[in-house]
Amino acid sequence: MRIRSACFTLTLAALVAGCSGRQAPSPHEAHAATNNAPLRTKNMDPVKGQAATCSGPREKTFNIDVIEQNVDLGMGTSFAAWTYNGRIPAPTLEACEGDQVTINLNNKGTTAHGLDTHALMIDARHYSAIMPGKSMTMVKTADTPGVFMYHCASGPVTDLHIKSGIHGAMIVYPRKEQLRPAREIVVVEDAIYGDRDEEGFIPGTNPVKAQKNDESFSMFNGRMDNDAVRVNPGDLVRMYFINVGPGVASAHVIGTVLDRVYDGKTPLYGVQTYGVPAGGGAILEFYIPEEGVYPFVDHDKLAYLSYGLALPFATGDVSGMGH
Repeated sequence: MRIRSACFTLTLAALVAGCSGRQAPSPHEAHAATNNAPLRTKNMDPVKGQAATCSGPREKTFNIDVIEQNVDLGMGTSFAAWTYNGRIPAPTLEACEGDQVTINLNNKGTTAHGLDTHALMIDARHYSAIMPGKSMTMVKTADTPGVFMYHCASGPVTDLHIKSGIHGAMIVYPRKEQLRPAREIVVVEDAIYGDRDEEGFIPGTNPVKAQKNDESFSMFNGRMDNDAVRVNPGDLVRMYFINVGPGVASAHVIGTVLDRVYDGKTPLYGVQTYGVPAGGGAILEFYIPEEGVYPFVDHDKLAYLSYGLALPFATGDVSGMGH
């Protein structure tokens, strides 16, 4: 498959920008400069955040529709996808520790679909698929803070359904621990398992490729053509990262170090690259040390850079670098 990458120039420039040898400011200096406005990409809305979510009602209700439709992936590529609410990835669900979460699933598709969220401790039979035209409701308290994957649950064909686009991120904010001020963003790494036709259309997931974890390309937030995320020197970025797969995602930000990584109750400090398994999530925090470009990449999938698998965080003027 040949895809002309409009992002390739930006990727190369970003890689060069990550090689600066200048001294970074101390974390205290960087923290003082932080702007707390949330961040977004083309296909990912800003988060509401801990303060708004935890100060709101302690009952959170999410209404989700299963929709089978064509989705634009960028770079002249579209995909006959199975989705939650018509998008890849699915909408981010935000709750606070101790909230009662109600999820209403309405299957508007043509085959059986379900929903499994890793954030809830609940009898797995609640995740069973429902037939087209049917609905189901699950209610449970979210007890564990973190960022969790949620996805379709359809028995022995669950893998095919996840890889066809039905997946997203669910954030459970801690209620008692105050997160430090940061610019927050959700990033979901996923993949497509199918080949484009002459018009750039992928007619669906190839089950043979999916079974072998033989992706055609991987993406961040369902797009191959994400623009640079605009940040400022000194910003602290908090990324809620989910790896749909395949394989372990080697999360790395070129030009800086992960200041803290939350993957459970005890944070890690000063991490260069962090492995997140398929179906897993982690909260990654890093400073923007100075003017420049800082691409977020999967260090184990650098071969996919030309397909847009780099999400640059950029300061100042990046005109002339491509898009």
